[in-house]
Amino acid sequence: MRTVDQLTLKEKIGQLLMVGFEGVTATEEISKLLQEHHAGGVIYFIRNIESTEQVFALTQELQMIATDATGIPLWIAVDQEGGMVARLREGISYLPAAMALGAAHNPELLYEAAKGVAEELGALGINMNFAPVVDVNINPRNPIIDVRSFGDDPEQVSELGIAAMRGFQDGGIVSVIKHFPGHGDTESDSHWELPVVNQPLERIRQVELVPFRRAALAGAEAVMSAHVGIPALSRGERVPATLSHPILTGILREEFGFGGLIVTDCMEMEAVSKDIGVPEAVIRAVEAGADIMLVSHTHEVQLAVIQALEDAVRSGRIPEARIDSSVRRILELKQKKAGSIETTSWEDTRIRLEKQQTLDALKRLRKESITVVNHEPDHCKLSPHKSTLVLWPEITQASHSEDVLSHHVSLGSYVKPFIQKDFTEHIYKTDPGREEITGLAAEAEGYDQVVIGIFHANYNPGQLELVNEVLAVRPDAIAVSLRNPVDLAAWPYLKGFVACYEGHPHTLQAVSELLLGRLEPAGRLPVTIPYSHSGGEHSNAYERESEQEFQATAGINPTS
Repeated sequence: MRTVDQLTLKEKIGQLLMVGFEGVTATEEISKLLQEHHAGGVIYFIRNIESTEQVFALTQELQMIATDATGIPLWIAVDQEGGMVARLREGISYLPAAMALGAAHNPELLYEAAKGVAEELGALGINMNFAPVVDVNINPRNPIIDVRSFGDDPEQVSELGIAAMRGFQDGGIVSVIKHFPGHGDTESDSHWELPVVNQPLERIRQVELVPFRRAALAGAEAVMSAHVGIPALSRGERVPATLSHPILTGILREEFGFGGLIVTDCMEMEAVSKDIGVPEAVIRAVEAGADIMLVSHTHEVQLAVIQALEDAVRSGRIPEARIDSSVRRILELKQKKAGSIETTSWEDTRIRLEKQQTLDALKRLRKESITVVNHEPDHCKLSPHKSTLVLWPEITQASHSEDVLSHHVSLGSYVKPFIQKDFTEHIYKTDPGREEITGLAAEAEGYDQVVIGIFHANYNPGQLELVNEVLAVRPDAIAVSLRNPVDLAAWPYLKGFVACYEGHPHTLQAVSELLLGRLEPAGRLPVTIPYSHSGGEHSNAYERESEQEFQATAGINPTS
């Protein structure tokens, strides 16, 4: 592989860029970015993915274009976190949602599963995964991290984050831990505005920074910066961490001794580019200490960024030595993780996907994640001899980072074969209207036992109303949380509930086995349910706001 000294300025600037594009084959736009502007990396989204075979072919094509132009292989990256942030789902193994992994709390098995997932991504030519998320999700109103986090305990997040990171790395790909210095205590989405964490320095050091510091010591190869303002770390400024020299260089590089790659979150996000534009934001990110700038979407913006960086170097605003330091780190890691481009056939690659050992580890993790909290003994059990109604929500994209699930299964399909009396399942809208709410609540009154699924309820007022009305007529209904169990704070009078964190078929099969007494629950709550008085095995040591304030913000009526 060529060295820094052998590259032109244009080639070096290209290595600092990771770009996205539209299409499932190499378009003219992406081909020119690789051939003429020497972009050093490509990120895949759902828009680039039809099948594993197509991804394999696309990766081979892009690598051939890039290496023919520069002799340097590409980073081929993807957000393959698990759960609903998994760009590849068909024909490949992928992890459960991080919060489910927090509930299972099995770092050894997580390492094994992450290693297997990495080996399959590598077989497709994907050599960089933007995972795991090591944000400590201590804010129950966080709209973007949510179940993408292992939980609200920095010690647990550190342990599981490092297990996943090591699994990915030992599986042969680069693991990019994110979002430094912490996106877990925010109440807005950085895709649209700048979230600000207004916590004192001591709290930040005791919570947000813990997993990143431990991961750096454990051999992290890459870190993604967050477009989050943390004034306590940036000398009082409300500036995105991505643009903060005190944060990226002062804390991550100098204090933590991190020598790997600093990759930015997408520079087209409003939190970092609003008012100053993407090209200027990219220049400031380089000045702050970032190595790879992610520009995921707009071709015209990508070209403008390239020109702005060239102008900044030629004008002396950015010393070329600063560019060289990043390129040197990039090339060193490429030599280790992307240096040899495989030219295997699809037939040879296909047998390396969905390996049974990995599938078994993932299925076991999903089983171990199922969490039960009974306020009354054995409440969360169904009798096969009673009429049964299951009300199940549509699973929809709940944040900008997620994708709609490719599998459309419900709990009822797994429960029905074991119920010997009348059985009905209704799939209700995620945010049902008045007519649907009234009809389902009336129907619930006529059944001996009712199971109601809950998904992102605090952001769907119709769902809150539906559950309230069902519980009014069937107070013994079993609630099943399909996402963050903090939703259940709305109903502190529940007799019990099940938390499963995602809607994967293996997860729902495990839930059905549990409800029917065929599986003992092994999960523990990885987050505190505010004011639900659930007890549970896990508690958060950090201060929460008052019950009344939380309920008012979440739209919860504490007297209902």
